[in-house]
Amino acid sequence: MWGGSIRFKAPMMFAIGTVAMFTIGGLSGVTHSMVPADYQQQDTYYIVAHFHYVLFGGAIFGLFSGIYYWFPKFTGKFLNETLGHIHFWIMLLGFNLTFFPMHMSGLLGMPRRIYTYSDGYGWDV
Repeated sequence: MWGGSIRFKAPMMFAIGTVAMFTIGGLSGVTHSMVPADYQQQDTYYIVAHFHYVLFGGAIFGLFSGIYYWFPKFTGKFLNETLGHIHFWIMLLGFNLTFFPMHMSGLLGMPRRIYTYSDGYGWDV
């Protein structure tokens, strides 16, 4: 994108979102290379957040980028650009509001594979 004539249409927005979410997931994964941090984070919601940022952020945002780019070329029908932008922002905000707090609760010790919060740990705010 450096030095190019950039138009922020829906495919470009989703492509940028792909790179940003994959980068956040990748940076949260770097902490697993340190033994003390990995020992604290193993089997907590921190791992769940990392996993979703890398896989969902890296795959689904990219998939939508491809759909918004290639759909008009395959069908000859253009998609509504305004709805594409609304779709992007709702998905980006919803994704981050869903999975980013999992980093915090994981660092506080919230275990994986349970459906409810334990009493007295401060996760039920």
